[in-house]
Amino acid sequence: MTAPDTRITLIKTASRLFRRKGYSGVGLTEILTEAGLPKGSLYYHFPGGKPELAAAATRWAGAWIEALVQRSFEGAETFEGGAQAACRDLADTLAQVDHIEACPVLSVLQAASDTPLLQEAVQEVYTSWTEGLAREARRLNQTEPDAAAYALHIRLQGAWVMAYAQQSQQPLLRLADEIGAGIG
Repeated sequence: MTAPDTRITLIKTASRLFRRKGYSGVGLTEILTEAGLPKGSLYYHFPGGKPELAAAATRWAGAWIEALVQRSFEGAETFEGGAQAACRDLADTLAQVDHIEACPVLSVLQAASDTPLLQEAVQEVYTSWTEGLAREARRLNQTEPDAAAYALHIRLQGAWVMAYAQQSQQPLLRLADEIGAGIG
């Protein structure tokens, strides 16, 4: 495996495990075992250890989700239409797995309060998501685009938490219906 492949394998594995068990519930040995990699590969790519790996995993998964949401808005004629599409696309993604996992930011959020590197990654991803939604809101001539973006971000995050708790994509589908009906 090449160095870039090893790095991305560590990031993807850590992201999956953190989302499933939370930051504190996963040890480095488990990440390495799951990835099928030796201990030296972790410290070669992430000399800062688990916090550095978690920050990279959070940013990587955050970028993936941001791209999914951005694609959802591509054909939208209104902000509400894009928001509905984003809800449905996230729901479709969650329906493809046996176990719905937590949002990749939420999975490290508790540890972030004690770890500046993680706090920075969490803030970066959340800011990027909200700014991306605000760009779409402006493009679609939404009144008060920053407020609309922030409100949608909060609603999406809440629906994802509920989907995780219920192990169902229904909260995201319900949110799509509520947005379509002008509720909230």
